[in-house]
Amino acid sequence: MVQIDDAWAPEKIREFVRKELHIELLDYVRHGFNGEVYFAKRKKLNDEVVLKFYLSCEGYDASEEAVILKSIDHPNILKVYDLKFVPPEYACFTSPKISGGDLQTHIQAEPFSSKDALALVCQILGGVTELHSKHSLVHRDLKPGNILLDFREQKAIIADLGAVKKIWAADGFVGASKATRIYLPPESVNENKYYFQSDLYQVGLIMFQLLGGFFPVSNEIEWLNDREKKKVAKIRNSIEKELEFDKLINNKICKGRIAETSSLPPFLDASFRRVLNKALHLDFKKRYQSSSEFLKDVHQLDRQFPSYWQREDHLLVVHDSGKQFKVWKGRKGQYIVEKRNGGDWRKDNNHTGSFESALLLARKK
Repeated sequence: MVQIDDAWAPEKIREFVRKELHIELLDYVRHGFNGEVYFAKRKKLNDEVVLKFYLSCEGYDASEEAVILKSIDHPNILKVYDLKFVPPEYACFTSPKISGGDLQTHIQAEPFSSKDALALVCQILGGVTELHSKHSLVHRDLKPGNILLDFREQKAIIADLGAVKKIWAADGFVGASKATRIYLPPESVNENKYYFQSDLYQVGLIMFQLLGGFFPVSNEIEWLNDREKKKVAKIRNSIEKELEFDKLINNKICKGRIAETSSLPPFLDASFRRVLNKALHLDFKKRYQSSSEFLKDVHQLDRQFPSYWQREDHLLVVHDSGKQFKVWKGRKGQYIVEKRNGGDWRKDNNHTGSFESALLLARKK
């Protein structure tokens, strides 16, 4: 039997997993605010599963969020195999293990093409539609780290369902989840309110990251300008330093400066910015009012533009017809374009050498 080092886990959880005789424990990961996680194998079914523990309360009924989640069977929402209460205050979700890892890891490893980014956003919005329209649930913690990739099925799966809450009225709200501050929408920072449109704001942030916008989630200090960094650095007390940093970040969220669309790659058409500006609007009433409305505009971007893929030394532009262009900067500062349509790469000089004219050529169908 594998020895699990789970000393950080609460005692009641450690006792619970060792009493589950139908599983074999494989690993443990401490997730802090996001719950305790065990990887295991179901002995009879011989498949790998994940046991995730969240703070909860006893006395489930048919309206309880966790019970609703267990009933959901949607390709873009992580399936809940089983749900158990662990006294005095934990719920245990048993779900399949998804082999592709989380989306944040892939974003940090390599840029996505714009087509792949839009396809993932469409799948995420498909899962959000299921939560919102059919079950009146908001996720409250949508971020790349909570989106799993299933390479075998070629799909994105919304996971980490412990913060899900039911909103009883179409214009209602619940309190915000505090797990991931940087993804909180302005209304959550200002008023601790979370609406259906707040989930769509978080999907907008995922789309912004996928398309290459400036979003240094792994090094949050980079959001600060030099003056702000100096101000924080001068504070000696660690608690006061953290409070000042949080204040500056919250201010950027509330002013719409946490995801500035001007930082998107210059090869993306203004239409991409318009969609994101609507999804990320400071006023939740002026955002997309439904995931289907958001999805319609994302589909429009997919149909209207070729796929852009920023490689290490060139921009690759691929059309649905199969025609491809490579754009890169030459030694003398001029831009060079190569084209192929099923054959070899050949230079195309029908441009002035500027980036704008090279991109215009590469965009032609």
